[in-house]
Amino acid sequence: MLPKPFDDQPSQIKTKTAIIYAVLITANVAAWTWALIAFVDRPILLGTAFLAYMFSARHAFDADHIATIDNVVRKLMQDGVPLLGRFF
Repeated sequence: MLPKPFDDQPSQIKTKTAIIYAVLITANVAAWTWALIAFVDRPILLGTAFLAYMFSARHAFDADHIATIDNVVRKLMQDGVPLLGRFF
């Protein structure tokens, strides 16, 4: 049986981390495969898609985003709310 990757229990942390990385890598490969197929005859759009991807990745790691996520997680933990385990 596969472990639940988003529960709050620390059991099998390496397996859970591997599952999350596998899902993220698979989603990225699928998105870029689709982009290559869709924009094979339009290299400008492929370059624009890559530029948008890089800007969004940079934007995701801005300090204000990290601080906001940290604040929300701390508040939920203080209130005793399970972080993601309740959804999966």
